[in-house]
Amino acid sequence: MRLVKGTGVQERHKAAGGGKWSKWKTLYKTRTDLCQGVGLAEREGTVSLIADFGLYCSDGEPPTESVAGVGTGDLTEWDIDVTEDFDGWDDTSINDDGSRVVFLYDSDSGLYTLRWERSEGFSEIDRPEE
Repeated sequence: MRLVKGTGVQERHKAAGGGKWSKWKTLYKTRTDLCQGVGLAEREGTVSLIADFGLYCSDGEPPTESVAGVGTGDLTEWDIDVTEDFDGWDDTSINDDGSRVVFLYDSDSGLYTLRWERSEGFSEIDRPEE
């Protein structure tokens, strides 16, 4: 994975048994600034991705685009969810068989979660009660 200024987040991979690297594929396209590095986790062939972008992230402003992504199997297809004007996901939790990923953000007002399920894709964000 890599974040590319003026492009967005890109991915390439190779089969577990070796072989050649795939060509770079853009998973999310944006022209805004890169905020920080890419967060990745993997379990049982399911890969989670966290990346943030924003108009003035390089100046320390919070992200305006928070990307959550999940790739499975041969990683040629990814499910991508973008939340606008959000501080960004802190971490992910992948269940033991890789069929569910939970994206987490712990704020002063409580815990935000976004769920992805292999059978359903992304759900709505669960927000703390206000």
